[in-house]
Amino acid sequence: MADEIKEDIAPEAEVAPKKGWLSMRLRVVIVGVLLSGVLGGLAFILAPHASSSSRETIYTALEKLEEGDYGDARRIAESFVGNYQLPEPEQAIPPYVLGSIAYHDSDQFWSEQDKQRIFMIAARYLRQSSDLGYPEGYATEGNYMLGRSLVLSKQYGKSIPVLLKTYEAAPQYRREIEDMLASAYLADAASSDQQLGDALTWADKYLEVKLLSPQQRDAAMLRRAKILLRLQRLDDAVAAVAEIAKTSPVYIDSLIVLGEVDLARAKLDGPDREQELNAAIDLLRQAADNQLVGTDSTRASSYLLAVALDEAGEKQAALSQASRTRKIYFRTPEGIAAGVLEGRLLRDAGRYAEAVDVYRRTLQDAALEPEFRNPYLTIEQLRIGVTAAIEQFLEKNQFQNAVEIAQALTPPFPHDQSLQTEGDILVRWGETILGQAKAAKLAEADLLRKEARERFRSAGRIYERLAAERFSARSYTEELWKSADAYIDGQDYTKAIEMLDMYSQYEERSRQPRALVAKARALVALDRADEALDLIHECLDFYPRDPVIYDARLLASEAYLEMGDVTLAEEMLQANLNDGRLEPQSTEWQNSLFALGRVLHLEGEMFEAQARVKGILEDSAAVPREAFELLEKSNSSYSMAIKNLKMAVRRYPDDPQTVMARYLAAECHRRSSMLPRKRFRLVDIETQRVRFDKEVKDNLEAALEIYASLVDELTEVFETRGELHPVNADILRNSYFAQGAAYFDLQQFPEAIEAYSTASNRYQNDPIALEAFSQIANCYRLMNQPIEAKGTLEQAKIVLDRLPEDADYGETSHDSADDWRNFIDWLISTL
Repeated sequence: MADEIKEDIAPEAEVAPKKGWLSMRLRVVIVGVLLSGVLGGLAFILAPHASSSSRETIYTALEKLEEGDYGDARRIAESFVGNYQLPEPEQAIPPYVLGSIAYHDSDQFWSEQDKQRIFMIAARYLRQSSDLGYPEGYATEGNYMLGRSLVLSKQYGKSIPVLLKTYEAAPQYRREIEDMLASAYLADAASSDQQLGDALTWADKYLEVKLLSPQQRDAAMLRRAKILLRLQRLDDAVAAVAEIAKTSPVYIDSLIVLGEVDLARAKLDGPDREQELNAAIDLLRQAADNQLVGTDSTRASSYLLAVALDEAGEKQAALSQASRTRKIYFRTPEGIAAGVLEGRLLRDAGRYAEAVDVYRRTLQDAALEPEFRNPYLTIEQLRIGVTAAIEQFLEKNQFQNAVEIAQALTPPFPHDQSLQTEGDILVRWGETILGQAKAAKLAEADLLRKEARERFRSAGRIYERLAAERFSARSYTEELWKSADAYIDGQDYTKAIEMLDMYSQYEERSRQPRALVAKARALVALDRADEALDLIHECLDFYPRDPVIYDARLLASEAYLEMGDVTLAEEMLQANLNDGRLEPQSTEWQNSLFALGRVLHLEGEMFEAQARVKGILEDSAAVPREAFELLEKSNSSYSMAIKNLKMAVRRYPDDPQTVMARYLAAECHRRSSMLPRKRFRLVDIETQRVRFDKEVKDNLEAALEIYASLVDELTEVFETRGELHPVNADILRNSYFAQGAAYFDLQQFPEAIEAYSTASNRYQNDPIALEAFSQIANCYRLMNQPIEAKGTLEQAKIVLDRLPEDADYGETSHDSADDWRNFIDWLISTL
């Protein structure tokens, strides 16, 4: 290819450092020293003599360089490297000498890689000398050597300005510089028509030279054809190739250009596409099979043949050719480009593991050069190819494959990009696993959630490393945030707090509120609600207009509940719902509504419990006024809870929280029947008794309706999936028993017996079944059917004897099997 620069550029222009000036300067220096000694005395002579000796040593290095004594020149120059006590004009001498020696030392190496390394060293020294001002009289030669060293070490972009400056200052090197500039512009042109245009301009200038040998002219014409090809001037490229003789050493290369032209025409999807592809394949096969060509031509034709076969739809042949190219010509531009093509073809064939291995090897090969330079593939195209592979693996849930490629990105890509990609993959992996957990069986779901947390924690660690690498970058705090967020999702709250503390230290004020809320959330998870509330109130007090305050209030409600302060928990939720700025469509408003219903239900239970303590269960006439007041507060809370819970269910029927909301609403209805039932027994006025009786029935019937719908719905889910989430399983069980309790309060004993019987049959292997049997017996007793009651209790004893010894009685009214046995015997004795 045109951008593969050979060392034979301008071979006849080897630099001979300028002679004559140095010896004259040394004589002037010596005469000046002697004259100073005569005029100034011995004390004056000694100091200038030391200085002139130092200058002699430095210039001696230049003199040795001119004489070709590179060993002494190197030794002297190295002794002065980094000696900043030298006068500024003389500081340029040591790097110049060392750069010149390295430049000439390149002749001693045969390996292209070794030559490139030596020219890189030469360029580094000569650049340093240039920055210091070059030794006087050596600027032209220095710039020529620097420009050529940059070209031959493949630092094309850096070589161009040096060569352009030298072109005007050194007419004697113009022919060679035209040659180098044409090749450098071509090699440095990624997709820039301007650079390709400049390459063509200099290529044409070089071709104007009349003294070019046939071999040089053919090589220059081949380069011109390649430039025209890149400019999509296909007919002109063919015309340029036509001027190359069949006997030329670059003739096979010209066939490759013709093959590329046919391939480019085929990609235009014209009517002759198939014919053009066949022509391209034939030409490239001819070039690839020719055993007399040089290595460069063989590599190029081998890779381009794979491209042509892929374009022709011959995927298996293209894959074989790409694989062959990569393996034979590894660590070359053609091998790297072939690896990218092979990886895509393997992915298309579903051979993912092989594709990952190819991408890893290809990226390793691409990293060997200090600067990525490939005539077939830009660094951006390499990035796009690898990114496409990662995206396909993510779409196929091939996350481990995606991670392995991300880890192989460095080099040739910066390490922080590799870390960022890996972190993003791990987060997406965790999110995908969580999605799978939602549809999985409970036991499997627990394992999946555990695995997801591991992925999130891994992402947190990766983002933490990324933040450390980008400490001085603007994105530093964002990486800290991503790390904290991942740690929270992974439930590593201690690490999350550590990241958030660092985030708060460096983030600007406008983004502090979200850090306060995130840290508070982590503290609540760690049972440090009091500390969390301090941060939440800081957020509410100092950032009252920030949208994050709605999340802050929700979290504050949770924290207050942890601390047992139901009133403040309710206040936080009411503030969200009554804010006036929060829309009902928002997630925060939705969650606040559900949460308020739960808090009000809890508040009602608390007042009811206090009323029981104060004697609300005593005979109505003996109930203290204080107990009635507490029960009235309880009913008020239940009423507000019902209103909010039903509103939430109506507005957001698809929210998973609706099951719990419906159950709590039913419980509020059932428990609200206690107060009117107590009042019914205290009044003698018939109209009031009718009103209280209706209130009791309305609440209990409303509760029964909800319980029935929950039982039907959750039973269907259980029969479909074979299991229920533990929370929903508890709701189903409680709904069975609550139905029996509601029918009992309505004195509909046959219906209560039926509900309790269903519960006892469903949970016959659970101690809770004993509660059902005792309630059934109580119903029979009230129906004056002692025989049926006794039979039920005897059946309860049989169930009790069958329960395992380690059965958990914690959710029943008695703490052990013996307690239950004694209780059942006592009930039987009362019949």
